[in-house]
Amino acid sequence: ESTYGGRLHKENDEERIIKFLDAIRPTLQSGGNVVIPSFAVGRTQELIYDLNKYRDNHPDEVKFLDNIPVYVDSPLAINATEIFGKNMDCFNEETRAYIESGKHPLDFNELIFTKTPEESMALNEKPGAKIIISASGMCEAGRIKHHLKHNLWKESSVIVFVGYQAEGTLGRQLVDGAEKVKIYG
Repeated sequence: ESTYGGRLHKENDEERIIKFLDAIRPTLQSGGNVVIPSFAVGRTQELIYDLNKYRDNHPDEVKFLDNIPVYVDSPLAINATEIFGKNMDCFNEETRAYIESGKHPLDFNELIFTKTPEESMALNEKPGAKIIISASGMCEAGRIKHHLKHNLWKESSVIVFVGYQAEGTLGRQLVDGAEKVKIYG
């Protein structure tokens, strides 16, 4: 993959997930929503795997995630996750070892796939803290726009970007600190 060109990321996987967890902890502990615009294929599955693996390996450090639902709200991301799950023999050695230890890298108790538009819309009405992973990753289309519409203005919510945001996209405007953006007019 060449999204980042010649730029090197200095964090290892564990440092990256710790930084992510530190970013979402205050919001979830105060009952807010964490909305994550994510690319449907690859990044969403990587995020699910990283969360799952870190929870298994460091359960005391992530008690704040206990009983917090993690919704994957993108038909393409759900389909891609199912395909990844059916082809676990293609995973790298580390992931295969994880599977051989009896764990499923892309599934955990709090993980919920919202398949229908009605299930997606209901997320914004559900009380309590939650994590919503939705596409499109750059916030240009898809269900993520609805979640942004319902959460951007809430001080109790946080939007966490886990992927590249191209110039001219809604995601880039938000990353650059735009005070106001237009969503659905």
